[in-house]
Amino acid sequence: MRKGTKGNPALFKLRKKFIALNMVCVMAVIAVSFTAICIFDWKQDVAGVQQAIANSLDNAIDQHERREIHNDRPPKHEFGGNWASATDASVQNSESEPQSESDVGDGDDAPSNDDAISHDGAQNGALAPKIGGGQGQTIPVAVYALNAEGSAMNASPAGTANINDEVLETALSRLTPAEDGTGSFSDLGLFFEKRTIGDTTYLAFADANSAAGWRSLAFTLVGAAIAALAAFFVISLLFSRWALRPVEQTWRSQRQFIADASHELKTPLTVILADASIALEHPERTVESQRQWIEGIQVEGQRMQGLVEDMLTLAKHDTAEVDAQATMGKQQEKLDLAGMAQRAVLQFEAVAFERGVEINAAENSSAPVFIDGAQGDIERVLGILIDNACKYAETDGRVVVGAKREGKHAVVQVTNTGTPIPSSDLPHIFDRFWRADEARTSEAGGYGLGLSIARSIVEEHGGTLSAQSSAERGTTFTAKFPIKKD
Repeated sequence: MRKGTKGNPALFKLRKKFIALNMVCVMAVIAVSFTAICIFDWKQDVAGVQQAIANSLDNAIDQHERREIHNDRPPKHEFGGNWASATDASVQNSESEPQSESDVGDGDDAPSNDDAISHDGAQNGALAPKIGGGQGQTIPVAVYALNAEGSAMNASPAGTANINDEVLETALSRLTPAEDGTGSFSDLGLFFEKRTIGDTTYLAFADANSAAGWRSLAFTLVGAAIAALAAFFVISLLFSRWALRPVEQTWRSQRQFIADASHELKTPLTVILADASIALEHPERTVESQRQWIEGIQVEGQRMQGLVEDMLTLAKHDTAEVDAQATMGKQQEKLDLAGMAQRAVLQFEAVAFERGVEINAAENSSAPVFIDGAQGDIERVLGILIDNACKYAETDGRVVVGAKREGKHAVVQVTNTGTPIPSSDLPHIFDRFWRADEARTSEAGGYGLGLSIARSIVEEHGGTLSAQSSAERGTTFTAKFPIKKD
């Protein structure tokens, strides 16, 4: 296969285009699929970060309000304690002072001293986040509260995050005049949410890297894509050989067809040129005196005409567009296949007699068997099969022609005695210009196209043509045609 492909530049280019097209399609599918996966993963990460920010903000607001109540401060967010000016970028943690039992009250909401944690940039007394089992959240979130004067204090409920002063100053300067909502600052590497309650504005921040898990996923997918493309490239090499095998076989058949046709045309052309040259050497002679040369030109010209017509018939059946419309373009009629077979037997009695062959109709072929088809084509198939049988029946041989119905098919069988066709030759008997016995066939005439034409016509009518050959039963050609329902 490789040798044949490389031997034909057109097929080699076709194979390269085939592989390139497959690889481009696969790359496009992988790129789109993996990009969609990364985008989906990134959106999930962003949603997770935004949910973590919202949860932390809710928790911070809740704890902040409860702390205000326990400190006997008005619940309307009029904070005391240590506030830092946002414009000065001096953001400090509020330091919870020891509270008495009367200040805290009997409720369980007030954090005890044992629960208080010290974390850089975190508010003391915040509860550590719970992890595992789907509880809490593990994304670090920094929460800040702004009072009406623009002062900010770290209100992180879990004390898990802190922001650089310069970054925080920039973020606050952008968010202070902005409306409530969520978003991100790509230049600062932050996701945020702003929420205003009364006179207090709460801001929550999370690092942008918290939603960067898609990057590692992308690297993993790139590696997987490279491995998949390498594997698919190898598969495409093997698949291209299999897919282009029919094309290569067709190319070889076409090349062989052209070579055989040229060979068959060469002989009559040589004879015609030779006879014409002899006739022209004696222009003074009469036509009658050169009759043999003129007749030779006529005979060879007729042979060439028959060969050309056969090749045109095969070319017509090879055209896909004509194949689909060939039968439709011809007049379809209801034909009695058994009756046509019997008439064909009568027509070939003289031919069989000249060749010393006995020809008969099968005993069980008298019952009518109807099919839909083109009469001229069916008659040609019968003529080709019977003529072929008479050629190879040998002297004192016998040819039997029969037609019958088998299930949903009408079957025509033409059997002849004589030397059987070798089993190695049976797969090739329908090939163009193929002859099982070159010497004998040349003597009998013909170009080896008849059986090819017969098979094309039978297949055009939706049937099949096959052959079996043995020394005991002779050679039988079987044509099956579908019987259409009324």
